[in-house]
Amino acid sequence: MSYSFFGTCFEDKEILVDCLISMANQSIVPNEIIIIDSSKKPINCNLFDDIFDRKKTLIKYENITLSRVEALNYAISKANSDYLFRFDTRARFSSNYAEEALKLLNKKNIFKIAIGGVGGRQSAFPANESKNSKIAANIMDRAYIFGNPLYRRMEYSGIVNSIYLGCYPKKVLEETPFREEISLISEDSQLCQDIISKGYVIYMSKKLQLKYLCRQKIINVLKLFRTYGRCRARTIISAKTIHDEKKYILIFIMVLIIPILNFIIFKEKIFFSILFILLVPLSYNIFHEIKDYGYKKIFYMPVLALIAQLNWGLGLIETFIFFKFIKSNKSNYLK
Repeated sequence: MSYSFFGTCFEDKEILVDCLISMANQSIVPNEIIIIDSSKKPINCNLFDDIFDRKKTLIKYENITLSRVEALNYAISKANSDYLFRFDTRARFSSNYAEEALKLLNKKNIFKIAIGGVGGRQSAFPANESKNSKIAANIMDRAYIFGNPLYRRMEYSGIVNSIYLGCYPKKVLEETPFREEISLISEDSQLCQDIISKGYVIYMSKKLQLKYLCRQKIINVLKLFRTYGRCRARTIISAKTIHDEKKYILIFIMVLIIPILNFIIFKEKIFFSILFILLVPLSYNIFHEIKDYGYKKIFYMPVLALIAQLNWGLGLIETFIFFKFIKSNKSNYLK
C-alpha cells in the first residue's frame, strides 16, 4: 500500500517549505515525493535532506520548463507507488491526511476500483495576522461565493463532482491523465469530470483535513476570482463540458434572463434596473452568511462576496468574447 505525493512549483520556494514539512509529518510516511519545478533557478536539494528521512522517502525532483498540466502528467509518469496524492505549494496537510485517504480508498475499493479519487475540503487560512489577510481568507472560505458546491461545504462527506488536489489510485490517473491541450488553473475539476465519465465516483470526506494558504490581500483574492471566471469559460469552450448544470442554469438566469426582464419592466429607469440586478445575488449572499456564519460579519462579507462574484462573471464573459485571441496562452501558473 505505497503512496507518493506529486505536484509542481513555480517561483514559490518560500511557501513550498511548509507544504513539504506537512508531507514529511504524515503518520504513514510517503514512499516518494515527486516535484516538477518550472522555476528559473532550481531548488537546492539540501532542503529535502533537512525535511525528509531520505532512507524512507525517495525524492524525485526535476527543474524543467513545462505548463502545469504537462508537469503534473510528467510527475505521474515518474511515480512507482500504488496511490498518488497531489500537492500544491499552498496546501498544508493534517498529519493523518494520507492515512485517512488510504483507509477510505481501500475500504471503498475492496473488490474493484469504484472510487476514482478522494479528497477533503480546503480550509483557507490567512497568510499573516493582519486584518487584511484574515478577511481575504474568509472570502476564500465562503462556499456560497462559489455557488455552494458540495465539495466546498463544511462538515460534508459523500459523493461530489470535484475535489481539491485529491488522492487517486495510480491506475486511474494512468487511464485518465490531465488534459494537456487545455491551459487551465481548474485542472482538478476537469480531471474529476474525466474520471467520472469513465464510470468512477469521486468522494469527499471530512476526515481528510487540509488547509489552503490564502493570498495576503483582499484585492489579490478579488482579482483571483476574475481569473477563475476566465478559467471556467476556457474549460467550457475547450473541453465542451459543464461541470454543474444546475449552477450554470442559475447563472444563465441571473446574468441574462433577469437583466432582460428587469430592463423591460423598468425601461428607462437604469439606476433601479442595476440596483435590482445586484440585489438578487446580494440577498443570496446575506442569507447564506447568516445561515452558515451568523451575524458577526454581515455588514461587509456579503458585499465583498458580491464583488468577487461580479469579477468571476466578468472573467467568464470576457473570455467567451475574446477566447480566440487568448487561447494560445499556455501558462497556467499563478503567483
